[in-house]
Amino acid sequence: MTAHEIRRMRADELSEVVALWRRSRDEAQPWLEARMSHSADDDLRHFRDVVARENEVWLALSGGHALGLLALRDGFIAQLYVDPPAQRRGVGSALIAHARALSPDGLSLYTHQRNQRARRFYERHGFRPASFGVSPGAECEPDVRYERRPAE
Repeated sequence: MTAHEIRRMRADELSEVVALWRRSRDEAQPWLEARMSHSADDDLRHFRDVVARENEVWLALSGGHALGLLALRDGFIAQLYVDPPAQRRGVGSALIAHARALSPDGLSLYTHQRNQRARRFYERHGFRPASFGVSPGAECEPDVRYERRPAE
């Protein structure tokens, strides 16, 4: 695994990070992104006004460029995305390790049931399915809540 710099997102990086977030979502869940059809302005507004306000946003960087992002709040991973060209290079694993260090009492997250790649990734990192349901609002997509508890 390559070592990546991990630090908090700066305000001047918002546009770059939102573009990465969109590319990653398009790659991970094209069925949902096509149905939701959010514009670039919608993405920017939501990330700035919701994701970045309600969570600490951490970036994994290489050479000063963001390769992945983690939005974390009180042990809950609200967002974890890696730019498609940077996937399978340890970026997501580095972000999970950072989240574990910040949340020693455990972590939880939701992902879509159809997103098998994400589910395999989280399960490799010790997350276990805790419940199955449907995401709220317009998304209305079958999801799964994962939890990772510290070793006893």
